[in-house]
Amino acid sequence: MKPKLFRKKQKGIAERKTETHRATEVPYKAVGLGLLLWLFVTWLFFGSGIVRHIDIAEGQRVPSTIVASVDFECELLAETKLNRTKAAEAVPLVFTIDPAPEKYAVEIIEKLFDRLRKLTIASSNLYQVIENSMDDLLLGSSVGTKELIILFPNNQITSAKTALTTNIVNVMSAGILSDEYRRTLFRNAPDRKLTITDETGSASTTVSQQDIYSTRRARRVICETMEDSDRHELVERLLAMLVVDNMAYDEANTELLRRQAADAVIPIIQQYPAGTTLVRAGEQATEQALLLLQHHEQKRHEEQEVFEQVMEIVGNSILLLAGLIATSVILRVVAPKMLQRPDQLLLLVILSLFTLGLTRLLTWFSVQYTFISPALLMYLVPHALAILLAAILLGGSAAICLGLWTSFATAVLFDQSFNVFALGILITITATSTARNIHRRSSLFKAGLWVCAVKVLFALIAAILNRPVVPVLIGQIFAAILSGMLSTVLALLLIPVFEKLFKITTDITLLELSDMGHPLLQKMAIQAPGTYHHSLMVATLAQNAAEAIGANSLLIRVCAYYHDIGKLAKPEFFTENIQHKENPHDGLSPHMSALVIVSHVKEGLALAKRHKLPQPILDAIVQHHGNGLISFFYHKAKLQQQKEIDTGHAATPINDSDFRYGGAPAVSPEMAILSLADASEAAARSIEKPTPKKIASLMDDIFATKIRDGQMDHASLTMAEINTVKQSFIFSLSNMLHGRIPYPKDHENKLDKPAEQPSNPAEKDPEAD
Repeated sequence: MKPKLFRKKQKGIAERKTETHRATEVPYKAVGLGLLLWLFVTWLFFGSGIVRHIDIAEGQRVPSTIVASVDFECELLAETKLNRTKAAEAVPLVFTIDPAPEKYAVEIIEKLFDRLRKLTIASSNLYQVIENSMDDLLLGSSVGTKELIILFPNNQITSAKTALTTNIVNVMSAGILSDEYRRTLFRNAPDRKLTITDETGSASTTVSQQDIYSTRRARRVICETMEDSDRHELVERLLAMLVVDNMAYDEANTELLRRQAADAVIPIIQQYPAGTTLVRAGEQATEQALLLLQHHEQKRHEEQEVFEQVMEIVGNSILLLAGLIATSVILRVVAPKMLQRPDQLLLLVILSLFTLGLTRLLTWFSVQYTFISPALLMYLVPHALAILLAAILLGGSAAICLGLWTSFATAVLFDQSFNVFALGILITITATSTARNIHRRSSLFKAGLWVCAVKVLFALIAAILNRPVVPVLIGQIFAAILSGMLSTVLALLLIPVFEKLFKITTDITLLELSDMGHPLLQKMAIQAPGTYHHSLMVATLAQNAAEAIGANSLLIRVCAYYHDIGKLAKPEFFTENIQHKENPHDGLSPHMSALVIVSHVKEGLALAKRHKLPQPILDAIVQHHGNGLISFFYHKAKLQQQKEIDTGHAATPINDSDFRYGGAPAVSPEMAILSLADASEAAARSIEKPTPKKIASLMDDIFATKIRDGQMDHASLTMAEINTVKQSFIFSLSNMLHGRIPYPKDHENKLDKPAEQPSNPAEKDPEAD
């Protein structure tokens, strides 16, 4: 037994010696933000009570039988509608009298008889003129001037004119209704009433349709004063042109009066005792059924005790808290560093409030003003807005967690609706997967189209299960497309705002900065061409390595372009720009040379801030050398010190901190790869007749030096990933620094016979490499 106990004891000692004790830090800021979010969402959702939402659309099959639990009353829509229709139909049609035909008829009669009187006393010269003018007045009628002269002698002209004009005014002012109106509007029903209003609409008279003159009856009444049969017949033919219908149907005023009459009808109300079956399972939900459910839910809520209402709100708030805690746990697993970033957590809170606030606003419009149909409400919720923004600004892990939280919260708001939660999760997955690697703003619209497609597909699947009427289904599809596209447009507009406020650099911004036409890159290409070429080579090295280990290759490529912009201040002091000129460091002490070399980090930082470059590029400028040692000048100083000692002079003390960069070691895989690529590319240029073996040996030395110097301690890279990066560098540099075959000079080609063709086809063209 002793050996066994001894082994257990030794194992325990070894475990205790090798065990690493880590202090558990509570992210108080994250907890505080979470509690504030929970309290605000609870107030937003339930501050004015529980939102009663009926998740049944008109025409949809009712999933289960619903029985009234309280006594309530509700309007009978069909009976009320019938009574209102009867009241509207009982309103007399409204007509107005046009005074123009009456004035025209009186004017023509007066002119005719005045000229007829003048004709009887006119001279021979004027006789024909007056007769022609009368013919003009009679144009369009079957009456001739000769007939008027014969039948109306001079002594009867005045009395006839007075009688006719009086009768025309009396008859036409009472109104003449056309036969067409009698057939279409009154359907030849003589007992129908109509209302006659004047031009201003202030005075009105209601009469029976049979009491209104027709055109024939009006002409007969006007001609009654003509006792002579010939005169009677002539005047009747004359009135056929003058006496016409002058009543016009006032549709707008009629509809207004009908609406007023219909609105004045008192609704038919019926009592429904508790236990009444409101709708049965499998029945189609009608407008009456939905109204019954709404009044029943409202009455149930009114009779609910205050304690029950409070407990219901508390229960829903606990559900929200549970969902928020679950989301926080998932976020801690998939993105633990985000919990230590209060700014990113604040952005997540703001984005979630975008979705939840807009959702609450939609439900408020739907419940309070019936502005939005409940059948469309679920598809109008802008789930995709916050998720698209989170995926682009914070990454896929944050977007998934945010989508889970907003989907759960909206489901709680919609009375624990599974459909709302399922739709939210589907949109979360779709938006996150399509917006994760967006490099162009136009690509965001493709993500929006995918979101719209998923929403439409969900609406169609729900239609198979619920079978709503076609207009409701069309409305749901339209609402799904509208919500998806509006979310996409808003996301596109808000991305630059959040980038600026939270100092976030998205792939869209990085891609814009990768344009080689940027002023800084153009300036570098002209003033420091060696540095420019070095930056391009470092970008290629680093990008290939980043792709090999799954790091952000776009970020590292853009950072490589700008990491050495500080050399623009003194480009001639850096080896890649010296070329065949005199080396300026030959006249400087090692300390002074080190100061010049180190200063390019500070100069680059100032230049980047002046051009408003984003934070990742600033980090790249500071971290690409870290606090590493400038070994060349450090060893040069050591040699000078040794010479001083050998010659008997007082040795100058050397502090290695004077030969170190003032930056910080890399804190991310991307910055670590950039640091390694910068040192590797520069050192590889010094290899004479480079071969893969020489390059591999050099990479081993550089990587080992960086690791020993502590430059990789905070980079979150495993040894396996570092080895993958090294192998990627060896492969890339072996291809970059490949050798070329020597080509014969011109005088060697001038032989009497053609030169022998090379056996390798690639040797035919120097550009083939």
